[in-house]
Amino acid sequence: MTTSIEFITNLQNEIESIQQKIADLESQKENIDTKISDFRNDIKRRNDLLLVWEGKADVRPMVERKPRQRSRRGFTMNSVIIEILEHSDKPMTAHEILEGLIERNAEGNSKSPISSVRNALQILKKRGQVVSPGYGLICLPGKENVSSGVKTIRRPAQTQDDE
Repeated sequence: MTTSIEFITNLQNEIESIQQKIADLESQKENIDTKISDFRNDIKRRNDLLLVWEGKADVRPMVERKPRQRSRRGFTMNSVIIEILEHSDKPMTAHEILEGLIERNAEGNSKSPISSVRNALQILKKRGQVVSPGYGLICLPGKENVSSGVKTIRRPAQTQDDE
C-alpha cells in the first residue's frame, strides 16, 4: 500500500508531465499556425497571379511590405500633443501646439507641419482624448475653461441699409 507522501509525489510528477505535454503541444500549434499563414499567403499570391493571367486584374509588381513600425525616437506626435496639453493651464490653438512640438524637437519632417498637427488633433478628437471648447481651441477633457482662452470676434451681420 502506498503512503500519502508517495501519492502526493506521484500526483506532482503527473501534473509536471501534463504541463510539459501542454507546452510541447503549444509549440507545435505555433509552428502549425505559421505554416497555415504561409500557405494562405501562397494561395493569395497564386490567386493574384491567376487574376492577372485571366486579365481581371492590373499587372503590378508584388512587393512584400514591411510592417509599420512606431517612431524611432520613442514617441508619437499624438503622445507629445497630449503631454503639451497636460502642461498647459488653458486651451491652446494648433499653432501654439506646433510651437510646443518645435520646442521639444518633435514636429516631424512634413512639408506642412501645421497640417500634421491638425490631422493629429482630429484623430485625438475622434478618440475622445481632446475636446474643443471653442472655435480653434483644443484642450484635454475637464480643462474646458474658455474664459482664459482666445475669443473669436465675429463680423456683425450686414443689413440692407449698409449696402
